[in-house]
Amino acid sequence: MIVRRTAFLLALVVAASASDITEEELLPDPHLLGGVVRSFGDFPAAAFIVTPGREICGAAVVDERHVVTLAQCVLNGTYHTINPRLLRVNAGDIRIIPVSHTRQSRLGLAVYVHPHFKSHSLENDIAVIRLQEPFHLPSNEVEPAFRRTRIVPNNHPCHLVGWGQITTTGTTIDYNQRSIPQTVNDRDQCTNLRRIRPIFESMICAGNLVAAPTGPAPCNGNLGSGLYCDGDLAGLLSYGLNCGLANNPPTFTQIRFFNPWIQQQLTRTDIPPHGWSPLDFAVNNP
Repeated sequence: MIVRRTAFLLALVVAASASDITEEELLPDPHLLGGVVRSFGDFPAAAFIVTPGREICGAAVVDERHVVTLAQCVLNGTYHTINPRLLRVNAGDIRIIPVSHTRQSRLGLAVYVHPHFKSHSLENDIAVIRLQEPFHLPSNEVEPAFRRTRIVPNNHPCHLVGWGQITTTGTTIDYNQRSIPQTVNDRDQCTNLRRIRPIFESMICAGNLVAAPTGPAPCNGNLGSGLYCDGDLAGLLSYGLNCGLANNPPTFTQIRFFNPWIQQQLTRTDIPPHGWSPLDFAVNNP
């Protein structure tokens, strides 16, 4: 019998071993089209989050107590923060299922969303999660990301790191961690293609501009996955999960623009109440 989505989420929150998660219970979204299977230690900062809203989102380890992800990943349907205790952060594993003995899984303690996140344009789409318990570091499988501080030039080769693979017909092949090449595009070119939603300076546009029916391309479910350039975390996948379609290139929150903000969150002493909304903040702080 197929387990309901809510039951799966509760099961995953308490899961501690491979036997707790079955293929039937796995949500169908975490997929890439094409890509190369990665090995333990290739991208030790890569993590994924299980949430009540978006189920699985990508993230990256910042230090032993924090990960960085998208604002979208920690906000509910009305753009209010999810209770951090319902967020489970997983690092040190290259598979969604079965769970590896190297996986380090932690619940959230606090969620810090960028106060100027804009839902219509997805500007400032970034958040930091503080963990209830620290990751065990140093570790061969879990390491903090080296965050990019320099501009990533046009035509620069990078890699998107996510989980899962599907065929062109949508059939699931596996749930392994994979990377796909993503060449950085000119922002103006991407804006002209998409038109409805411009690419701002705080974003990176990368990946396929024309149809790529066999990939490589991100599909629905790899929101928040990291873009790594020269080994550094350069972006988080914010939108444009085109799964090989044309004129909707993958677009990333650009990490270098937010490094000072990320650093400020690491030393905050307050814990914002769950249910806080950056949209409410914008109304009260025009």
